[in-house]
Amino acid sequence: MSSKADVIIVGGGLVGLSCAHYLKEQGADVLLLDRGRYAESASAGNAGMIVPSHIIPLSAPGVIAKGLKWLMNPESPLYIKPSADPKFMKWLWLFQKHCTVAHVERSVPILRDLSLASKDLLTQLCALPGFENVGLEQDGLLMLHATEKSAKDNAELADIAEEAGLDIDRLDRDATMALEPALKTKVTGSVYFRQDASLDPERLMRALEAQVRNAGVRFLDAAVTGLKRSGNRVVAVKTAEGTFEADHVVMAAGSWTPSLVKGLGLSLPVQPAKGYSVTVPVDEPSIRIPCVLTDEKVTITPMPGSIRFAGTLALQGYDMSIDERRVRPIRRLAEVYCPPADVAAQETWAGFRPVSPDGLPYIGALSKTPNVYVATGHGMMGVTLAPITGRLIADRIGGHTPSLDDAPFSAERHA
Repeated sequence: MSSKADVIIVGGGLVGLSCAHYLKEQGADVLLLDRGRYAESASAGNAGMIVPSHIIPLSAPGVIAKGLKWLMNPESPLYIKPSADPKFMKWLWLFQKHCTVAHVERSVPILRDLSLASKDLLTQLCALPGFENVGLEQDGLLMLHATEKSAKDNAELADIAEEAGLDIDRLDRDATMALEPALKTKVTGSVYFRQDASLDPERLMRALEAQVRNAGVRFLDAAVTGLKRSGNRVVAVKTAEGTFEADHVVMAAGSWTPSLVKGLGLSLPVQPAKGYSVTVPVDEPSIRIPCVLTDEKVTITPMPGSIRFAGTLALQGYDMSIDERRVRPIRRLAEVYCPPADVAAQETWAGFRPVSPDGLPYIGALSKTPNVYVATGHGMMGVTLAPITGRLIADRIGGHTPSLDDAPFSAERHA
């Protein structure tokens, strides 16, 4: 393998693969480094939803109060472990600072445009040969509610979505059941987001990996051990397998990206948010339309040959242990739709989602080392936003005008 490339990408998840795809389209010689098996990432076991509906950032008014309220509930969907770690304290301070109405109003059109542009790219990608089995379905998303409070929350979300120009329907119970007759949970109504979609994220990664390999992207299983600098540029990436030179370097290693750029003078405030999922094999999913249960904060996604149930956001550092107490609500819901014995037979998947303190991703170059780019901080929207992230990174490296304004995603906006 040649020790020189135009671009080295660190990270083999869906974001890294998307960067490789669009860079290769522009003719770049690309080397992708990953410290483990590709597809063992936050992309593999997530809910598999493509969600232009998720236009409200995680840092929204009331989130901190909910976290404190749920602190003592072992089955709560949001868990923030108290910590005196300075990096976590800084992240939490920045998060709290952005939990304002003004920040939500600024972020809504940004996330809307980013998500819709990414969905268009994903649709184009899935039309390529080799992507036939990823299970892309453009059936929308049902945000279900069962209580007055969740109905009020969904109504407020619907107001914001309508004002932002998204295509939605407000449905009562009868209309919801008519649209998705297989629902078995208590429902009083829903908001139907017509522009959302779903797929099997691991199948997507397999197809995308095959696509970029066939296009000539080189892969290497190797952990990054250091960076070699010359002046204000990184000229090589050091690994246990050798040192590899490059004109540009893209850091797309999810929650581990901050440790990679720390030596470049940037303290990137990204926290690993652990989420869980349980995937139950079925001959044919009974549910046709992906659903978010607003009361339980659990998602249901039909996929080819399976149904995936996902939920929970736990901020507790890089702790990969499975807390079965937080998985219980997910498994209880799964048992409503699948035989309990089949649910019990399935292992729990857990993964880290890289969360920024303002709910927007980091996409772009570093000022102190302008040939180094970061692509992380997508939170729970990594699958949704991976294609547009790859396109924006490729455009910047290739010297092209980005397809949309990438200024809000500056890697140094919290420096």
